[in-house]
Amino acid sequence: MKQIKSLYRRLLLPLLGGLALTACEKDNGEETRVSEFGPYKKEIIAPWKGGTGSIPVLANQPYDIELINPDNGWLTLDTEGRGTHFTGDDYFKFQATTNDGFPRMEGIRLWTHNRADTVYIKQEGFITPKLDFSTRSIMVLGDGGQATAQLSTNLELEDLRQSIVYTSADEGGWISDLDISNGFLILQTDPNADPEALRNARITLSYRDGWNRTISSTVYLTQANAKNEFGHEISFSEVRDLVGIVNKDVYIEGRIISDIGNGNNGENMMTGQTSIDYTETYRTAYIQSLDGSQGFMIKTVTEDDNIFERYSKVRILLKGVTVEAESNPERYILKKVTSAMVMSSVSGSAADIPQKVKRYNELTDMDVYTWVTLADCELPVRKGSLTPINEGYARSTNANRETKYPMLVRDKNGDSFYMLTNTTCKYRRDGSMLPYGSGNISGVLVHETHDRFVWMGSKDMGDIGRYQIRHLTREDIALEKDFENSFSALLTEYRYGKLESHIFRPTTGDNGYLTFTHPDEKSGDAGWGVSDPSYLGPIGNESNPDKEKPWGGTNKGNVNGNGIVENGKQMCSDPGTNNDGKGNLTSAEFSAWTNKCQWWNTETDRSEAWLLHFSTQGISTDVLSMQVAMQNRSIGGPRYIRVDWSEHGDNNRDDWNPITEFQVPDIVNWNYTLYWQCAGYKYINVPLPLELLGKDDVCIRFSAANKKAGGKEDGEFDDQIITTGEIAFSYIGVRYNK
Repeated sequence: MKQIKSLYRRLLLPLLGGLALTACEKDNGEETRVSEFGPYKKEIIAPWKGGTGSIPVLANQPYDIELINPDNGWLTLDTEGRGTHFTGDDYFKFQATTNDGFPRMEGIRLWTHNRADTVYIKQEGFITPKLDFSTRSIMVLGDGGQATAQLSTNLELEDLRQSIVYTSADEGGWISDLDISNGFLILQTDPNADPEALRNARITLSYRDGWNRTISSTVYLTQANAKNEFGHEISFSEVRDLVGIVNKDVYIEGRIISDIGNGNNGENMMTGQTSIDYTETYRTAYIQSLDGSQGFMIKTVTEDDNIFERYSKVRILLKGVTVEAESNPERYILKKVTSAMVMSSVSGSAADIPQKVKRYNELTDMDVYTWVTLADCELPVRKGSLTPINEGYARSTNANRETKYPMLVRDKNGDSFYMLTNTTCKYRRDGSMLPYGSGNISGVLVHETHDRFVWMGSKDMGDIGRYQIRHLTREDIALEKDFENSFSALLTEYRYGKLESHIFRPTTGDNGYLTFTHPDEKSGDAGWGVSDPSYLGPIGNESNPDKEKPWGGTNKGNVNGNGIVENGKQMCSDPGTNNDGKGNLTSAEFSAWTNKCQWWNTETDRSEAWLLHFSTQGISTDVLSMQVAMQNRSIGGPRYIRVDWSEHGDNNRDDWNPITEFQVPDIVNWNYTLYWQCAGYKYINVPLPLELLGKDDVCIRFSAANKKAGGKEDGEFDDQIITTGEIAFSYIGVRYNK
């Protein structure tokens, strides 16, 4: 049987000069399997202007062809006088007339004595079907009568499917006589006889075009009671006094500050150790008062109930809503919200949102769930993506261990906090480098926890600070691209493991060195390279991406490195990078480094340590800090890390000055992933005392604070660090304000 390429060569001349057609290719990246019978393309798209197209067929047996609907009036077969019976590899043509209407489709049937196949010709239309309610909700008087909803459409009512769903407790039937005229849907409503209760309904109009694609639009109706009352408006402050189920006809008016489509609205909660509810972000919205002083999180019942458009001014009927109050920080959530509760919605723009610009230390609990711009910020870890995690444990491989990543942010005052990015965020790992300069970050202020960074004994309690921020677009991260345009400068920086003569040297500048107190005697080195999920992306090893696997695709192999560029060259850019599609750099690249040892020295009864040396001579500043990215590469490594400083650098002495302590998460265990194991390195900000300034040699020590190691299955921590416990770094930086 002839191969596809040779068939195309034979058919090339007949195809030239014909109609320019676009075929719908298979999207899974696999080669089309050669069959003994069948058309090479199952669907062909023809332009609205019409013309001639050719259809190659692969066969090694006789077959016949015919139009499924020969009286269609616009598509005819052209076999150049050869009839409709063929044998072997061949082709035939079709002729499409001009389509000045909507898209249409016709099928061509092919069959042998025991097999059949179909080619569909989809012709574009000069007119694109349009169906959209300009206002998503209308309010109707209790007296009944005619009501209208503005509708943008080029379709006739008889071509539309109508659906009326009555969402209040009555039996329905109070809406009738739908019609479309002069850009409006016109309808009739019966009077509402109830002297107290409002009633609600939604009307959905839908149209299925010739390609079997459906478009639809919905308008929501709220009818007043018999007294023509719609309830009364209450303030956001009054809502805070209605904790529990609201049983009054009251409503609020505010601005929507969330974006339903970006995948980063709200947290997708872990529902088990290897399961995540990915509908959470699509059921989450945020509304703030018109002056921006207060806000609420909204949780809708279903994804379809979340009809809230960004910047729109909406009125929400609260009857039936559950108002939930949370403390530390004080915040309020409106739960069980449905689309029928939206009394009105008027489109707006970014200019309608009050600009609230603050430093992190100026935030209060009243800012939670409002739109905030945090001023003079930077992303101090200069490598990786918005979600630097091993994607083998995330959504792209259906592993469902990681739901979000908290990215470290530092501001000019020296305060630090986390910026949250979901694994459902569309642009989280698109190959772009992070901006390394300073600027502003805008988003919705939230309070969330993260057990994979900090384990506090039970699920959903991991304290990562009082406030975090959720961006809704990449443009919300309005930082300067280049580090030179930043309020800070570096004393020393380790962006990858530059190993020289048994110590690590800085990769930025030449200030100091990094060493270990107990290197492995067999190797004689200070450490080894380990893998690091800092590849920028895109990632994924799925061959057929779809809605549930938006990061799928043939994205293996290095393209973008990990954001470390020196002298115009991407560092850590080995051809093996991301060779599994999971966003990992190989251990050979030393993008991260570690050391194996018996962390707790039983002879000295103290911890071994990493020792960072650098000079602070000639530096004058009011803010000095250190940023590290750390992870236990062995489950059972030191859980609690202590940071101290001295000028002598002798780990066996007791006169070290304490700075801080923090938890370091264990690497994930595939077979039994626990809530406190992390598929990425934890980014940590450590404020440094100003008394470190003006010294020739400062030593910062990273040691185990105690003998506690990674957690058991019950959430408790072992009392003994394992023999080969590894603490790995993927970044160390010491910076000061200019």
